[in-house]
Amino acid sequence: MNKKRASRLLGGIGNEAYEASVIARAIDRAGQCPQLKGHIHEIMFCDNYNLANALKGNTAHLTKSTTATMKDVIAQNGTGRIAMHGQLKDTISPSGIRKTAQQILDSHYNKTRVYGTEETAREVNKLLAAAGKTNQRVQSSGISSNTTSRIASKGLGKMPTMANLGNAAKSGGMAGAVISGGIEAVSSIYDVIEGNKEWDDAAIDIAAATAKGGVTGAGSAAAGSLAAGAAGTAATAIASTSIGGAIAGTTCGALALGAAPVVASIGAAILVGSAISSLFDD
Repeated sequence: MNKKRASRLLGGIGNEAYEASVIARAIDRAGQCPQLKGHIHEIMFCDNYNLANALKGNTAHLTKSTTATMKDVIAQNGTGRIAMHGQLKDTISPSGIRKTAQQILDSHYNKTRVYGTEETAREVNKLLAAAGKTNQRVQSSGISSNTTSRIASKGLGKMPTMANLGNAAKSGGMAGAVISGGIEAVSSIYDVIEGNKEWDDAAIDIAAATAKGGVTGAGSAAAGSLAAGAAGTAATAIASTSIGGAIAGTTCGALALGAAPVVASIGAAILVGSAISSLFDD
C-alpha cells in the first residue's frame, strides 16, 4: 500500500476505531441497554472536554452512578479542585424535551450546568425562552443526537436507517478529509521549503488529497455501519438457535457475539475504504 493511499484510509479507519472505543466503554458502563446513546453522549462529551482542556490540565470524568439525576460528569483542574459539574441530556422526543425544560424551571439543576446534544439544547431552550421564568439554559455539547443514535445502533448491532447512513458518511467523510488533507499539507509544505514543489502545485495537491480522503472516509464509514447491522442481525439469529443459545450462554460466546458488530464494522471499513482509495491511485 502506497503512502498516499494509507493517508486517505487513515481518517476513516481512525474514526471507526474511535467509535469502537466509545461503544466498548459505553457497554462496559451500562451494558447493551436501550438508552445506550445517552451513555455514548456522556463519554464523547468527556473525550471532547479533555482534549479541549489538555493544556489547562482540566479533566472530566463520569460519576460512578449510571443513573445520576444531578451530576453525570465532574471536571477537575490540575490541583484536584472541582471545575465543573455537568448533567447531560440526549433527548429529542417532545415529552423528553418538555420534561427537561420543566426540571430546569423547577430549579432542579440550579447548581449544575446542563449540557445537551445540539438538538436537545435547541428545543429545550425554545421552551425556556417562551416560559421566561429562568435565565438558565442548556449548553450545547456540540454532539448531535443523530451521531449518538447511530453509534448506539452500531454497538447494538441494529441495521442503520438512511439517516444513520447519511450521518456515518458525513462523520467519516469529515475525518477522512481533515486527516488526509492535513498529511498532504505537511508533506507539500516541506516540499515547497525544500524547493521540490511550487506553492500553486502544493495547493492543488492539498485540495485533491482532502477531497479524496473525504470520499474514502465517507464510503468506509457507511460500509462499517451496514456491516455492523448485518453482523448484529446474524448474531441474533445464531443466538436464537439451540446451539447458538448454548454458545451465547458462555462468557466467551457472549463476548464474541456482542463484539461481532464492532469487529465487522472495522473490517468492512478497511476493505471498502481500501477499494475506494485504490481508485485514486496514480
